Amino acid sequence: MSRHFQALAGIGLALGGTLVPSVASAQYNRVPDPNATRVMVAVFRSAEKGLGVQAADALRSRMGSDFPFKQVYVLPKQDIVATLEASGFPVADALEPHDQKALATILRADEYLAGTVSKTATGVKVDAQLVLARDNTLVQPLGTYEAKSVGDAAKEISRELKEARKQLEFEKKCTSLGRQGQYDQAIAAAKEGIAAYPKATLARTCWAQVLISQKAPAQQMLEVSREIVNLDPKNKQGLAILAQAYRDLNQQDSSVVTLTRLLATDPKNPRLQKDVVDALTAMANPAIARPIIDEAVASNPGDPELLRARWFILLGQRDFKEAFKQGDELVKLDTSFADTTYFIRTSRAYAADSQAQKAAETAAKGLQKFPNQPALVYEHILSLQKSGQLQPALEALDKALAAKVPVENSSTMRILLLKDLGRTEEIMPAIKSSIAAGDTSSNLKVLALQTANDLTKKAGASKTPEDYEAAIDALKYADSVVPNELKAQSQFLLGAAYVPYGQMLLTNAQASKDCALSKKAKDMFVEAQILLPKGGSFAPDAMRQYMGFVMQLDPAADQMVKAYCK
Repeated sequence: MSRHFQALAGIGLALGGTLVPSVASAQYNRVPDPNATRVMVAVFRSAEKGLGVQAADALRSRMGSDFPFKQVYVLPKQDIVATLEASGFPVADALEPHDQKALATILRADEYLAGTVSKTATGVKVDAQLVLARDNTLVQPLGTYEAKSVGDAAKEISRELKEARKQLEFEKKCTSLGRQGQYDQAIAAAKEGIAAYPKATLARTCWAQVLISQKAPAQQMLEVSREIVNLDPKNKQGLAILAQAYRDLNQQDSSVVTLTRLLATDPKNPRLQKDVVDALTAMANPAIARPIIDEAVASNPGDPELLRARWFILLGQRDFKEAFKQGDELVKLDTSFADTTYFIRTSRAYAADSQAQKAAETAAKGLQKFPNQPALVYEHILSLQKSGQLQPALEALDKALAAKVPVENSSTMRILLLKDLGRTEEIMPAIKSSIAAGDTSSNLKVLALQTANDLTKKAGASKTPEDYEAAIDALKYADSVVPNELKAQSQFLLGAAYVPYGQMLLTNAQASKDCALSKKAKDMFVEAQILLPKGGSFAPDAMRQYMGFVMQLDPAADQMVKAYCK
């Protein structure tokens, strides 16, 4: 079944809690004890038509004779059928796990039994489990039985159920005490449940959850969760806790294997699929998960959720060739798979595979389907830049900014593009504009200093007053915005720039006997003597060399001021 929980829940509201009890009353004329545990038996899953219903009916009948009516109330089949028929659900088909839980909730069941049944050469094979209705990940396996008939199998299941239920009072006590923060008492109750039923997974699960609440050492959680998984290899809570324990103990490979086993327990659960895949792709060695996910895919051919999980694992493993093939297959299977995540990750994979052009093309296709999606815009621009298409990259960025698309690191990206394009005269104004607009990123401030230094080198080569003025203005600005850890560098560079510029001014002043130029050169040397020592920690040797030059030039500036400024 693929219908959602709300479908059944809505029927429960429509019935108003009256239809089901009235049917039960008409059929049985027995009112259950208000303190009796209410147990539902769901239709068993089977490839044989009608066999799942027979198994459920046999177990329901057997339990009716094995369990005291006033202690365990087995919900009549008529109650279940009435609810399913009112909701439009087929009554002879097995429900999906979430729908089983929904039906149990509507019928106010405390527990329910579910399982699978198949025919064998000598009879039937039945697998059964007890599930707590409050949380369908709380599961107690009841075993697998091969028998001549479903009735014989039901007899064995009922006998095991009677033993398994011995843990339940202690599981409830453990849960209650755990919620109250009485952790030691809760664990003691869980241990009592295990003593009452050594194969208990429910009591052990409560124990493990208490350890999590206690923030107990990972080794303790590992031991308990490993016991749960040994008893029930498909136990979701046990696998999840075990995987986290392995991860906390830095046993990454074991964690990956466990997470993949967890995903295989319910590959169609989107929440589980996302959580597990996110964890798997964050692992250092996703290759460990590859054979497990390949096996799961082989066992469930065409299952889009498993194929999606495999795609993520292939990307994490950097098997790009197979990942691209898997991605194409998924898009053909289900066009909705081609969402923003698909285009972004595929584009990044092409970039990582040194196929920058393909990365740009993929991002562009994504933008055709999802115009102005920020992450896709970023990947498109970055891919164009890496493929050497600098002008198209800049045009794409300017277009996005004009449309007010919040592109990640847009200011830094634009400035680097201007730099790569050789448009140096636009760089510093762009930096000032971005910072004035509120961009406080450290990258931008570092670029301000780098750009100012580049302008200084340009001035040293051209030896024109205009270039020196531009360089010094840029260095002053950079010094006003750089973080403290770059302050020594900015002050050294500014002080060092004053020296050759002052020397050039002094030479020009001497040639023209110019008072203003002499004073300006003197001011340069004064500033240099202030700034160079402040920046001395950045380049001590160079600072001493520049100070030596200043000590030679400064007296000459004094003489020229005295001579030319009368």
